Amino acid sequence: TFSVSRKDIEELPRGNNIELHDVLLTVPSAVDGALKQVHIRQDHANFQIRIDGVPIPDTVSSVFTDVISPRAWERADIILGGPEAQFGNKTAAVIDVTTKSGTQPGFGSAQFFGGSNETLNPALEYGGTVGSEFRYYLQNSFTSTNRGINPPTLGKTIFHDQSNRNQTLLRGDWQVDNQNSVTWLFLNSIAKFQIPTRPDLAADPAIIGLIQGDNPGFEPVRSQDVDENQKENNQYSHLVWRHDWNRDRFFSMAGYFQHSRATFKTDPLNVLAYTQDPDKPFSASDQDRWAHSGGIRFDYSHRLNPDHLVKTGFQIQRNQAVNKTRLSAFLRDGAGGPIGGVIPRNADNRTIGWREEFWIQDQWTPWAQWTFNLGVRFDQIQALTNDGQVSPRVGATYAMTPNHVFHAFYGRLFTPPNLEAVPFLQLDTIGTTAEPENLTNRTVEPERAHYFEVGSAHALGDSVTIELTGYYKLNKNLSDAGQFGTTPLLNYFAFKRGWQRGIDLAIKAKFSETLYGRGNVAWGQCRGKKLQSGFFLLEQDEIEDINSSSGVFCDHMQLVTSSAVLTYRPFSHTTITGQMLFGSGLRTADPGGKTNSSHSPSYTTYNLSIEQLLPLWDNYKMVLGFDVINVLDQQVLLNEGEGSIGLDVSHANLPRSFFFRGQ
Repeated sequence: TFSVSRKDIEELPRGNNIELHDVLLTVPSAVDGALKQVHIRQDHANFQIRIDGVPIPDTVSSVFTDVISPRAWERADIILGGPEAQFGNKTAAVIDVTTKSGTQPGFGSAQFFGGSNETLNPALEYGGTVGSEFRYYLQNSFTSTNRGINPPTLGKTIFHDQSNRNQTLLRGDWQVDNQNSVTWLFLNSIAKFQIPTRPDLAADPAIIGLIQGDNPGFEPVRSQDVDENQKENNQYSHLVWRHDWNRDRFFSMAGYFQHSRATFKTDPLNVLAYTQDPDKPFSASDQDRWAHSGGIRFDYSHRLNPDHLVKTGFQIQRNQAVNKTRLSAFLRDGAGGPIGGVIPRNADNRTIGWREEFWIQDQWTPWAQWTFNLGVRFDQIQALTNDGQVSPRVGATYAMTPNHVFHAFYGRLFTPPNLEAVPFLQLDTIGTTAEPENLTNRTVEPERAHYFEVGSAHALGDSVTIELTGYYKLNKNLSDAGQFGTTPLLNYFAFKRGWQRGIDLAIKAKFSETLYGRGNVAWGQCRGKKLQSGFFLLEQDEIEDINSSSGVFCDHMQLVTSSAVLTYRPFSHTTITGQMLFGSGLRTADPGGKTNSSHSPSYTTYNLSIEQLLPLWDNYKMVLGFDVINVLDQQVLLNEGEGSIGLDVSHANLPRSFFFRGQ
């Protein structure tokens, strides 16, 4: 478990104006996958967020807005691997966030952050109390930038990448009496993103001629002016009742609901005009995805005696996902060439799914040096498939001395697939330019895995701690996802079999009261074999590579990943922080090479910040900060649009940028 405090976040470059993926990139084995995705321990997107103990339902695939901004975090425990029985669904990492709450006396702040890329980010927060029983906290922020998501072009010149988003958080806590408390939380985010474009591409004259058959006055805009956009709308709320009989026995009951929607609007005629290879499947499509999820969760904890801490509970959740696709394409003639005018192909898909979970576990300490965590959970789903699994979890910890602790874990994992996929047969693409190269149609199935982990933690005196962990995950129906075509929305596919393995090393050091830091380095691999589902998303060459005897490396795999943060306080009110992020490169392929057989160039990014606190009158203060991101201006493509599965667009990192903040 890696704990991240409010102070840890505020000391990072850009302070608490960062986003969730920026926080995650500071933990071991976290890979920057662009589009604000983070791949942890060689899994594509297999992590869950819990807010004040309640797991948040999945949003529709590939929204760019955080469920909750790190600005609202009081602290977070990021649990990597080896999950206890109480943790189900997505388990590569569990981000357990404790949000800020009201205090007596009250507190508040007005903050402004801005700088490069026309970035503006004002924010307000306030927390306080009403009487002695009720506490409240509220926060609102607005962000505008002309670099909303990673563009396909290197450098500072970007095209069509404006974004605006607004995020709100409300929290109320009612201490009913000494044994009962009630907490209510509401989150709201609304955002709009332009989809960045590539300049100076050449339109296809033959395609333009076909379009002009039905649209005589059509002339394509410049490629950098192609107008695609994505709107996002997300709301979440929960109500939690906690009852404490005493300090050894308590329960909590939570009811929650989430609505999320992502609407992608294409620029159909212009997108078709810039088709790069008419012999391959091509189209332009609008997609409107939304999901409603609601459920209840019950957690019960009872310390039977000093040797046994028992936890049990259940969760029932209903999900409804809708995906509307409006596709534009052409018919193909007998020779396979596009003909005629633009034709529509539409499909709507509505899926209702249920998920039931039950778990029980016992933290047993038979001797002072030994602790065992024995648990079992049962998962059942009724959705794309009706499936279930009983998953034993066994963990053992041996404290050779208080400063040297070893652990081992084995557990079964069960990960249901996302619901919002549209079966391609509903689109009736046969005989059109949108027809996939492979017509095999199989439903994506839940991922099932055996997970093994061993590790140790060592305290070297009072100033240095070292953690070393090795893991191996053996998968059936290994889940993966990709960005296919121009839409940034993710679509899921799966390998029949696969594995992930790796080693993480993390170090935390306090050199003095004014100089301290943390760092990590990770090595890992992921390989998938035989395609289980998603044939219609992939090119035939990719399918053949996947179905070969050795399979392929996963496109989200990065062999070596490292990060470090060093903080220095030369004066009592001055903080200087440096940050390093290293990646050996995501997978790609050389021309003519096997899918994912090579990797993109490695990169190292250095970030720097300086912050000055200015005491004012009474309890008021002002904080001023200056941040430089990518100090050495190393410009790389985090991933490349050729040679990896599905990815048709490259994504560049942030060039050297400067930001100012005041609070």
